[in-house]
Amino acid sequence: MKGITPVIAVILLLLITVSLVGFAFVWFTRVATTAATGIENQTGKLLATKSIRIENAKVSGVIPTATTRIDLRNTGDVIINSGELAFYIEDGRVVGSLGCPASIAPGSVVTCSPPAANKLVLF
Repeated sequence: MKGITPVIAVILLLLITVSLVGFAFVWFTRVATTAATGIENQTGKLLATKSIRIENAKVSGVIPTATTRIDLRNTGDVIINSGELAFYIEDGRVVGSLGCPASIAPGSVVTCSPPAANKLVLF
């Protein structure tokens, strides 16, 4: 019996060690996978830029009945929906198409016709 007890103790210690190593491996793998997924999502968001440049802005007529035309160019890499555009008209934020097409493809130019105002800002 004296020779068997140390052998059983060594086997138990080896089993405990192997199970701890397995647990650590699984835990580190999950942490690395979660971090990699987060980085991949952020990289995708950074690469898919949305950018608009005002090509031409013109107001014709007197302000109450004037006609406003704004040409916008999508200089980004993804389609911009008109619901993502926002105008500041008379210091109030207005979201929506406001006379713009439903979407603006990358590289294309569209004409929007928001209501005429003394102060108009594209956001």
